[in-house]
Amino acid sequence: MLRLFVRKALQLAILLVGVSAGAFWLLDAAGGDALAGLNENPNISRETLDRLQQIYGLDRPATARYASWAARALQGDLGDSITLRLPVTKIIAARSAETFKLAAVTLSIALFTSFGLAFACVRWSNPIFDWFVEFCVLVSASLPVIVASLALLAVVASSLRGFEIDSLILPALSLSPPLIAVFLAQSRRGLDAALKMDFVTTARAKGVGETAVILRHAARIALNPIITLTGLSVGSLIGGSIIAESIFGRPGLGSLTVFAVRSRDVPLVMGIVVFVSVAVWTANFAAEVLQIINDPRSADSERA
Repeated sequence: MLRLFVRKALQLAILLVGVSAGAFWLLDAAGGDALAGLNENPNISRETLDRLQQIYGLDRPATARYASWAARALQGDLGDSITLRLPVTKIIAARSAETFKLAAVTLSIALFTSFGLAFACVRWSNPIFDWFVEFCVLVSASLPVIVASLALLAVVASSLRGFEIDSLILPALSLSPPLIAVFLAQSRRGLDAALKMDFVTTARAKGVGETAVILRHAARIALNPIITLTGLSVGSLIGGSIIAESIFGRPGLGSLTVFAVRSRDVPLVMGIVVFVSVAVWTANFAAEVLQIINDPRSADSERA
């Protein structure tokens, strides 16, 4: 486990340097800054603008600004938002809770739906139902988040007028179809493969019922790739939340990212990039630990 943690920690260090440098240079190449809008304000003098640029270090070369930001970030200081005039860590802490709740609900919907359908496929084999499931996988995998969000918004606006648009359910439903497609396809393959293993045949020979065989024996084997996919899906969930939160008006990291990029608020964008990178790393590390707990053989392969 220690070896795994050290390897993951090194990956995180490389990841943070890469994504932070890439985001910083992309923002710098795009031009402009958070104070650009003040140039058109007749009530703000040139001297005041120059002073603000000095305060926020915007008058320095890009390399010097990145080095200064990185030095503070290593000490846990992500700076202050230029537009909101609050510490970046405080802003992200307030907004991230909403996005994490949305991610938790989305993953719950995707996992329960996909495993339920996969269980039904292997428990009650039926050609028509199998075709229906394959059709659902195809449609779900092909459905963009923006299309699902706008469709749900249209349905609510026309038919469910009493429903709260800013609730968690609608954005979670719009984010879940691609995950359902991936989880369902993998769950079904995993259960089919597990049910052909020798220990399952032995359990059946001992008189264990088919439902118990699937849930108590086959499901544990099929769960490993689902754990890995769940960890990997955190990044795509946060990316999809940019669209879903903007459409449904939820105050999470997604809508905050849109605001930060539009306003050229470099400290806020950099803080979001670092936070999301750490969140994705944490999810992947937790997934590997859970995989080892579920199947100790994974630890043996890791050492090998």
